[in-house]
Amino acid sequence: MHLLFFLLIFHQSFISMKALKIIGIIILGIVVIGAIISFIMPTKMHTERSIVIKASKSAIFQNVKMYSNMVKWSPWVEKDTAMKTEIAGTDGTVGAMWKWEGNKEVGKGEQTFTKIEEPNGVASDIHFIKPMDGHATSSVNLTDTEGGVKVIWRTDFEMPRPWNVFGLFMNMEKEMNTTFDRGLAKLKDLTEKQAAMGGTMTINEITTEPKTYIGIKKNVPMDKISDFFAESMPGLFGKAGNANLKLVGPPSGLYFTWDEKTMTTDVAAVAPVAEAKGDIGSLQKFTVGGGKALEMDFLGDYKNLGMAHNKLKEYAASKNMKTRTPVLEEYITDPMSEKDPNKWLTKVYYFIE
Repeated sequence: MHLLFFLLIFHQSFISMKALKIIGIIILGIVVIGAIISFIMPTKMHTERSIVIKASKSAIFQNVKMYSNMVKWSPWVEKDTAMKTEIAGTDGTVGAMWKWEGNKEVGKGEQTFTKIEEPNGVASDIHFIKPMDGHATSSVNLTDTEGGVKVIWRTDFEMPRPWNVFGLFMNMEKEMNTTFDRGLAKLKDLTEKQAAMGGTMTINEITTEPKTYIGIKKNVPMDKISDFFAESMPGLFGKAGNANLKLVGPPSGLYFTWDEKTMTTDVAAVAPVAEAKGDIGSLQKFTVGGGKALEMDFLGDYKNLGMAHNKLKEYAASKNMKTRTPVLEEYITDPMSEKDPNKWLTKVYYFIE
């Protein structure tokens, strides 16, 4: 009985060891085959898609070179609406970085501008941190073509071994093409809607008389302009009243510089007055206008005023006109009484030398 029991146990152990050996051989075979496939399969992947957009280069370029605008058409942002993002450095300049962290589909990573050639294109480096470490280079180039501007979006990915094996189980090229096409379609829709709004803007060549303004001038980051006006205007009106100054027009903005390298502007929150004699306290006095100018009525949100400025600059260049600072914006509509930004009227003036 003992011998029989021993033989039975030995037989079962032998079978188990044999099964484990077979399983081990299978696993080893899979690993070896996977390693061979990993070394055979490419570790780099190129994606290139394009679309034609009916808008000016400058309008498209603003949506391409600014991370704050890029998030409006990025196909990955819509994959995780709760994604955390951060812009490090000065947006729209070489070295600016966009950081993101989201769900499993978008992961975690960083994108850094390496080249900005206005208005023809941008290039950037991308560092994927999660779910796996990797790198890519990306570029968006704009070229004039029949019917608009051709936008070409290229990206070169690195698929480190052994992760490149997953290319066997999914059509990576098809997936990336679909994603890029989605992003370009959103960029087209966004820019052409903006262009349609701009298409209703008319430019008039006028002759102006000098006007006197009083206000508060400061150098501020471009993304803080709205905050500057919100903080300055109430104090401006209060000080004007204390100085017995008679206001004769709408609140306005004077732009003396617009530095896209530092993304700052010398701007003054001002209001026109009949005259500014005597003590005006801490307020500054400005004399603006006089002579020829370009005038435009812009209807829409203040954040879209860049379209008006782009159109005025393009018009001046086409007529070989040399403009001078400051540039004047008159805020005709009171946002406190009219809540719909699409109904805000701003008059923009570029003065000609």
